[in-house]
Amino acid sequence: MIALNVLFFLLGIALLWGSSEVIIRSITPIAKFFRVKELVITILGVSVLSSLPELSISAFASLKGNSDISIGNVIGSNFVTLTFVTALCAMITPISIRREIRDRESSWMILSSVVILILAMDKTLSRIDGLIMILLYIPYIFSVITEAKNDNDSNEEDSNDTKKSKLPIWVHFLFEVIAICGVIFGATLALNNGQKLGEIVGIPPLALGAILFAFGTSLPEMAIAVSATFKKKSEITMGEIFSSNIFTALVVMGICALINPLQISDMNILGFDIPFLILAGVMVQIFITTGSKFSRVEALIIFGLYVVFLLNHILPGGIPIKF
Repeated sequence: MIALNVLFFLLGIALLWGSSEVIIRSITPIAKFFRVKELVITILGVSVLSSLPELSISAFASLKGNSDISIGNVIGSNFVTLTFVTALCAMITPISIRREIRDRESSWMILSSVVILILAMDKTLSRIDGLIMILLYIPYIFSVITEAKNDNDSNEEDSNDTKKSKLPIWVHFLFEVIAICGVIFGATLALNNGQKLGEIVGIPPLALGAILFAFGTSLPEMAIAVSATFKKKSEITMGEIFSSNIFTALVVMGICALINPLQISDMNILGFDIPFLILAGVMVQIFITTGSKFSRVEALIIFGLYVVFLLNHILPGGIPIKF
C-alpha cells in the first residue's frame, strides 16, 4: 500500500512538471496570436485556471460550513505561493521584475489581502462582502486588458515580423487546456497520496494540514512558476504568482462567501495569518521596487517568513507573535 502511494505521489509530481512544460511552451504562440504580451495570457488564463484547486477545496469547505478551513486554505495557499514559491524561483536564478508587475500586480495583491482583513474585522465574511470582493476584481482585469490594447497598438508593426508557429493556433489552445487539466490532476494526485503517506508515518493532523493542504493547492502555481524560471521567463514567473494570489483572494474567497457566509471562529486568522500575509506582500513589494532584480538574499528573507508562518501552525499554541 505504501509503495502504491509513493508511486502515485511521484506520478503526480511528474504530471505536474510535464504539464507545466507544455503550458509554458503554449503561452508564447497564443500571446503572439492575440498580439499581446505573455504576461497578459498568464494573468487572464493561466493564473485563473491554476487556482482551481484552491477554489474546489475552499468552496466544498464553505458548502459544509467549515469556514475556517475555507478561509485558511485561501490565506495559507496565498502565503505559500508568495513566500515559498517566490523564494524558490529567486534562489534558482535572481528574478528581473517588469514595470507592470511592480506597479500593478504587486499593489493589487497587497490590496486584495487588506480588503479581506477589513471586511473580516466583524468576524464574518457575508454574501455582500463576497460580492464586493468579486466586483473589486473587475477593475483589475480591466486595467490588464486596457494596457494590453495599448501595447497591441504600439507594437503592431513588430508583431508582423514575429516568427509564426508551425502548428495551428487551435492546437496550442488545446494543448493549454489539456496541460492545465494535467497540472490540476497531478496536484490532486500528489496531494492525496502525500496526505496518506503523512498519516502512515504519523505526522500530526495539524502539521499535516498546515504543510500539505495549503502547500498542496499551491502546487500548480509552483510548477508553472518554477518551469518558467528555468526558461528565464520572469514575466510569467512573477505574473503567475501575483495574479493567482489576486484571483484567489478576491474571486475564490468571494465565491465561498456567496455560497455560505464565512464565520471566523479561529482568531489566529485575524490576529496573525492575514496581517502576516500583508506584511509578506509589503516586504516583497519593497524588495522588487528597490532594485532591478529579486535577489537570492532577499529570497532567503522571504523564505524566513514562510518558516515563521509554518511554525505558528505547527508548534503547540503557535509562536508569540500577534498583530
